[in-house]
Amino acid sequence: MATQEISIELVYERHDDGRYYVSSDDVPGFRMAGSDIDVIHADLNEVVSDLLRHNSGFVIEELRWVPSLEDVKRHLEKPGPEGKARYVASGTIAA
Repeated sequence: MATQEISIELVYERHDDGRYYVSSDDVPGFRMAGSDIDVIHADLNEVVSDLLRHNSGFVIEELRWVPSLEDVKRHLEKPGPEGKARYVASGTIAA
């Protein structure tokens, strides 16, 4: 199998009611939401991997999040006036 590197942009939003929303145009069908960012992060790799395998036939070897999920969490604790944070996630996949 050939290995290739892809980039996935995840869009994080934290709304005034304290709920978090995560979506990506790069991963068809991907949308997560909840009031606990730790729960979302605990399931993130599995959900992204499963959707990429199901929708695109990609088998994920490794996901590296840049910045780290901890950095994203810290940023979301005090979001900007627009209430959104963005970061780019990089993943290595075998196609």
